[in-house]
Amino acid sequence: MYNNITSGAGAGAAASGGALAATGASVFWWILAAFALVAVGTAIARIVPRRRG
Repeated sequence: MYNNITSGAGAGAAASGGALAATGASVFWWILAAFALVAVGTAIARIVPRRRG
């Protein structure tokens, strides 16, 4: 039980993260990716200094 920690950790990772990746390119993931890209764009726009004049 305590000697082989990789089997339990691997099973947990496969059950959670692997299942999300196996769902395919659904509309939800496209919307989530678009929201993330918009968030990154607005964050960069706030950081970059603007020219005056």
